[in-house]
Amino acid sequence: MSATDQEISIVVHFTARLEKEEELLKCMQILPELTRKEPGCIRYELNQEIDNPAAFTFAEKFASREAFDAHVKMPYSVTFSAQADELAETKQVRLHRELHPSHQEETLAGNDAIIIIAHFTAKPGKEKELQEFLATLVAPTRSEPGCIRYEVNQDLDDPATFTFVESFADKAGFDAHCATPYVAKLFELLPILTQAQYIGVHRRVSV
Repeated sequence: MSATDQEISIVVHFTARLEKEEELLKCMQILPELTRKEPGCIRYELNQEIDNPAAFTFAEKFASREAFDAHVKMPYSVTFSAQADELAETKQVRLHRELHPSHQEETLAGNDAIIIIAHFTAKPGKEKELQEFLATLVAPTRSEPGCIRYEVNQDLDDPATFTFVESFADKAGFDAHCATPYVAKLFELLPILTQAQYIGVHRRVSV
């Protein structure tokens, strides 16, 4: 098994309680610098939804499940978990395996970047068809000049759910991606192939 095969991608969604957005964000901003120093951490990014500033998403990648488990036990992770219980209205943790690794060095998105986190859950019996179509998006999107990252992941606890972690250099790059024929085809097929979907457009939180 290669090192890439052992990697685990995590997406964690938080929605702050009413009027607790700033306090939750302050607690979150402590985590990236500390976590990135962990030997098993490959990526640890904090993002905020543009249309719903009370919603935050961590996009994480660790070298193995053991590395992620070690992260969860770190004192600052334990402290934040207790804080989030008080400050967050909702929390969702999704663990994944990446389906089409790029084998490229991790690049931290700039301040103008647009980050997309999307979850698609296939209808019963449509899992293979959805997965095969999503695979066709990877190569052309990664070749777009504005694309920084484009990953398709499969949920470890719900294999019918696929998660995109995407970064574009700026809004112009993202808009150009949205105007491609393969994205148009995606939105044509989503009502046919999926029973649930979430698409969150984010900005990176500077930390």
